[in-house]
Amino acid sequence: MFDRNLMKIDGMRGIFAVLLVFALLQAAAIIGQSWTLASVIANLWGGFGIESQLTLIAGFFGCFAANRLITYVQETMLDKFSVSRAEQLREALLTATFDAKTNVAGAMGSASLTTTATQGIDDVQEYLRIIPPKGVAMAAIAIPVLVAEFLADWPSGIILAVMFPVIMFFMIILGIKARDRARSQYESYNRLSNHFLDTLRGVDAIVASGAVERTGEEVFDSSEDLRTATVRTLTTATLSSVVLDLCAVFGVAAVAILLAFRLMDGTVALQTGLFALILAPEFFAPIRSFSGDFHASQDGKNALAAALEIAQLRPNPGADEPSAAVEGQQPAQEDSALSFENVSYEHADSTSPAVESITFAIEPGEHVALVGKSGSGKSTIASLAAGLLQPSNGAVSSRGVRFIPQHPHIFADTLENNLLLYSPEAEAERVSDVLSAVGLDDLVKELPDGLQTMVGEGNHGLSGGQAHRVALARVLLDDSAQVLVFDEPTAHLDIETELELKQCVLPLLEGRAVLFATHRLHWIGSMDRVIELKDGKIERIRTVTEGGDAR
Repeated sequence: MFDRNLMKIDGMRGIFAVLLVFALLQAAAIIGQSWTLASVIANLWGGFGIESQLTLIAGFFGCFAANRLITYVQETMLDKFSVSRAEQLREALLTATFDAKTNVAGAMGSASLTTTATQGIDDVQEYLRIIPPKGVAMAAIAIPVLVAEFLADWPSGIILAVMFPVIMFFMIILGIKARDRARSQYESYNRLSNHFLDTLRGVDAIVASGAVERTGEEVFDSSEDLRTATVRTLTTATLSSVVLDLCAVFGVAAVAILLAFRLMDGTVALQTGLFALILAPEFFAPIRSFSGDFHASQDGKNALAAALEIAQLRPNPGADEPSAAVEGQQPAQEDSALSFENVSYEHADSTSPAVESITFAIEPGEHVALVGKSGSGKSTIASLAAGLLQPSNGAVSSRGVRFIPQHPHIFADTLENNLLLYSPEAEAERVSDVLSAVGLDDLVKELPDGLQTMVGEGNHGLSGGQAHRVALARVLLDDSAQVLVFDEPTAHLDIETELELKQCVLPLLEGRAVLFATHRLHWIGSMDRVIELKDGKIERIRTVTEGGDAR
């Protein structure tokens, strides 16, 4: 039941030490207020006046106030601690996410990563605020209270001592079941998030291929898996709460019945009996409190494990160690615009390299196409060239690379700011020329506020072709972009839009080195060379003749 990941958080050992001291002080306050309350009631029942009990009454309220004060100080301390550690964890997670050597998004999915970095970290913060104090209190309060019960009335102490292992047994059994259910629910949620995001990204291709109904069924199945996992988790949580509540009720009832009979035959004093009876529910209170929040905090526990796993990722060993060139492949040149030298890359969740022993060089102004079947390694090489990934072995060198992905991102900002992403100081005349060259001038005229129109999420939407033109305009406005890397940028466009975009693109590529990953063969005639990939390796490199044929 104890989460070992808690001890991986900086400063948690000190927090546990402070919580232990607080719990022992609370146990003393609970025992004190129980004793004073029992004494006041017994004395009043025995005929003493209220004036003679003022000291005991003051003692009761003093213990009660001390208990509340300790709780307040403890909660304030944990609020600050949980917020600071959640922010540190979020920062470490984001650092690992944007480290190209770890490829976190590729390993766990963009939607799952986003969920972990946002809602997941919030769940972790709540988890750190609730579980450590309740876990410590379960032992540090319950055990002193049990000792006090034994000292006051040993038969009642025996009842509580017998119930303690019974409750712990059920907590362990049900806790393991709840952990497995919650983990299954968390995995189902991540699968649904990734599936839903992938569906949104590929909605154009889904509609074009007539796979809307099948994709809808897949999303429905994923949501049903999450619903089923959630219901099972709630069922387990409800069952465990009922079992533990019944155990606590039976324990207190047994103590009350035993004390009632002994009070009637005079074998126990009223003050002692009341003290033992008041302490009995206090013994079960921290156990029930921990159990109640244990199930609700499972999302935070799973998110903590996921966040720590991401934050502690390390680059593949040998990422910057070049190895010997492969025979038959073009060696890299020092004056090349882009060069790969015996490069291999293996995804974190894979047992075989995505690409292996890749060596080629692109000269300044040269246009090279990457072709091959899906899964042959085109996108991996494009990502390596753009610096989004770092090789497991070998070396990649380049000069001023700009990457144009399959799905360019349009920020929630003005169209102008989206265009000037890489070159904020570009002059208005040059922006106008580039807009005309990429075919965006008509769009600007149609927009209500021209270049100042808000686009992106929640604003004016852009079509796939318009988004690609914006991405192309960004890099064309950037003079430092000597190498352009395209990762199947037209894969989701219809052929008419693609050919129209092609006519705009090709003249603007002159003078810049280009690596163009594509499965559309009509681009080959516009390239200088073609690199054919198969199973992550270069099968052959061909030169394109003047007629557009590759040989």
